[in-house]
Amino acid sequence: MNTLKACATYVEEGTTEHGIRYIEVAIPPVGKGEDIKVRIIPNKAAGDVLGSCSKGANLLIAGRLYRNRAVQGDYNFYLIPTQRIQVVSSPVPLNDVTIAGAYWLSDNDLKANQIPNQDRHNFTMLTSAPTQQLLSHNYDDTISFSVTSWKYDAERILQTSFKGRQMLIEGYLRSYTPEGKDTGYVSVTVRSGLVEMFGRKEMKEVKEKVISKSDYAPGDRPKVVIEGETKEELPI
Repeated sequence: MNTLKACATYVEEGTTEHGIRYIEVAIPPVGKGEDIKVRIIPNKAAGDVLGSCSKGANLLIAGRLYRNRAVQGDYNFYLIPTQRIQVVSSPVPLNDVTIAGAYWLSDNDLKANQIPNQDRHNFTMLTSAPTQQLLSHNYDDTISFSVTSWKYDAERILQTSFKGRQMLIEGYLRSYTPEGKDTGYVSVTVRSGLVEMFGRKEMKEVKEKVISKSDYAPGDRPKVVIEGETKEELPI
């Protein structure tokens, strides 16, 4: 499950490579940073306001985020509205994301977490969403979000999380374009204290207990290795 509520600026109308109409909007960053580009797929829930908007209009949007599985190499975020989109006279500081899913460490996460003397922890959230035929998304398909946590939250997640553990986070979208690159990466930053874990806390302890059984001869004990899943960064 994932939801986005934000105030965004109307940028332009476009069509995907497989002929689906979308409206591109830009969400201002929280603090310093780049605008986050999101493509809205108009539907009945959104109302008819998108058909009369002009460039620069301020919009209140809410819905679920998806990837476009119909076009290979399309790494944009697509929003399927769940509420009526409203036009407001001036920008509102709103950029809220809620995600519920499974904790995971990708190869990129493992690499980023090896940097010493940092107060952050990078990880991936794997979640699901209702079927969206326009984007070739089925209910069993997984949507991944790159997530960054800081300080107390990072420490808590490191101590209590394990591969596959269910959790819920609240945060905001962030976009970053590396120097020399034409495309950027969209991630989620956890808001302080807005992390909730579910499931068995003792999973790690159980694994360690099994490994340390005296039945194993020295040197024959199995090793538990949490391996990352190879995934590329997700450019806009």
